[in-house]
Amino acid sequence: MERSQNMHTVLLLAFACLLATSSSADTKPPNIIFILADDMGWNDVSFHGSNQIPTPNIDALAYHGIILNNHYVLPICTPSRAAFMTGKYPIRTGEQGTPMDEHEGRGLANGTLLPGYLKQLGYVTRAVGKWHLGFHEVELTPTYRGFDSFLGHWGGSIGYFDFIVQTTPDGKELNGYILWKNLTTAWEHAGRYSTDVYTEEAERLILEHDTERPLFLYLAHQACHSGDPAAPVTAPQDTINKFLYISDPNRRIYAGVVSKLDESVGRVVAALQSRGMLENSIIVFTPDNGAPTTGKTANWGSNYPFRGLKATLWEGGVRSPALVWSPLLQNTPRVSHQLMHVTDWLPTFYAAAGGNVSSLPEDLDGVSLWDALVTNSESPRTEVLLNIDEKVGNGAIRIGEWKLVKGVQNNAAGAGYLGASGTENNRSTPAYGPQQVLASPAGQAVSSVLGGSTSPEDMLGLRSQATVSCPDRPQTPLCQLLNSSDVCVYNITQDPCEAVDVEVPEEVLSMLVERLEEFWQQLTPQEESNSHPDIADPARWNYTWVPWSTCNADSSHSFCNVVD
Repeated sequence: MERSQNMHTVLLLAFACLLATSSSADTKPPNIIFILADDMGWNDVSFHGSNQIPTPNIDALAYHGIILNNHYVLPICTPSRAAFMTGKYPIRTGEQGTPMDEHEGRGLANGTLLPGYLKQLGYVTRAVGKWHLGFHEVELTPTYRGFDSFLGHWGGSIGYFDFIVQTTPDGKELNGYILWKNLTTAWEHAGRYSTDVYTEEAERLILEHDTERPLFLYLAHQACHSGDPAAPVTAPQDTINKFLYISDPNRRIYAGVVSKLDESVGRVVAALQSRGMLENSIIVFTPDNGAPTTGKTANWGSNYPFRGLKATLWEGGVRSPALVWSPLLQNTPRVSHQLMHVTDWLPTFYAAAGGNVSSLPEDLDGVSLWDALVTNSESPRTEVLLNIDEKVGNGAIRIGEWKLVKGVQNNAAGAGYLGASGTENNRSTPAYGPQQVLASPAGQAVSSVLGGSTSPEDMLGLRSQATVSCPDRPQTPLCQLLNSSDVCVYNITQDPCEAVDVEVPEEVLSMLVERLEEFWQQLTPQEESNSHPDIADPARWNYTWVPWSTCNADSSHSFCNVVD
């Protein structure tokens, strides 16, 4: 790993010399590319030790950057996205509960979001993919919330090929097309695979970008969320056929979804290189929450070896397989154990862009980790509120090495250990190959920019460091939560699989309980469901999902798609 670190040191010295001979006005802020996967498990990236689903492009970024092994998100879709965009815990905005449905009159509260702050620093801001922060009023849609353009779906779950949302609130069947380009229905993409559509748009935006200005690209894929009820997850058949060695046919299809997602990452990195943008870019990859191995929205992802699923506060629901890559980082590649939360990206990106973090609102929960990431110093974050859902009556917090989980979890099936380990059919599962990582589009692009590659031996070493192992994990976790007052406490560093009851010092237990209660007292009650299936019905609007509150008040808007 020494050769790779020396290479980064030379690059950083050159970068420092460039800064010293240039005026601050000539220094360009870095391009920021944030790639958000949906419902992807800890064990679904191969840099965490599983051979089952190779992710060579994602791995290439990980092995030449920083693997964030203590990165936390929220347990479910809308809360994570709200936290990322606002830099605030969802309990501040009332978004800590269930995700928004398309027929609900809900939306993220008014206020400046991350793209708005970056626009103040001169950024062009682009959003591609899933929004899921409200659209019943047009003012809630991305181009009203700080983005210069948007191509994607406004809601939560769509068919991978048809971009149709099907839902049955109160027994009323609603279905309609929901792919939009800004405020125009993007009918031209119907029948194409969503990952390809979003990737091509990201490539187009990069290839047509004015490189005199910094770019913020928010690429929020549908993959790997379940979609059409008739085919929850799907991928092109030729991609699925690469994984015939996986015995579970559902897991095999899921592998195809992940493979297309990995391909997308490679294409985006290659596009940045082709425009000469990669050498001044920051790329982050993370899912929004853990995988739902079972349940209503099951996608057959795996959070192994962690306990729990999406919609739970166990590590499997909230600890994400994340990474950050940039030539601006020092002491890379490495596996980081710095504590980090999804709210931290707003101030971190703002600092990386040259903004004065002290000018941001004081009520942010996120803290800037830019200096800590660049220099590999101690994280300024010492605690993470993992969430509080006052309707369900549960919450969780981590302070230092200690984690407390309180109350019955949202998915009873997620109380234990679920999901493929990645070691089934060892005789037929292909061996992991670092050469495949180096040969990937992302591997070739980052190696070209950095002037060299991490060696295969060092890649395997990083992979081993990033793999979480719990050899003494019991079949069933010892601590169970049966009512709202029950708590489980763990030293999460020693017991990442939340398996064992330990003797907790009284002062530690008091600290955890009191701090969680402090947050509980600060909570903004979550939005009520406010469902309007009759008004929202896509049948009223040419079978498309539109900003139905706005259209109901004035259907003359061009985006209302009124049926003649």
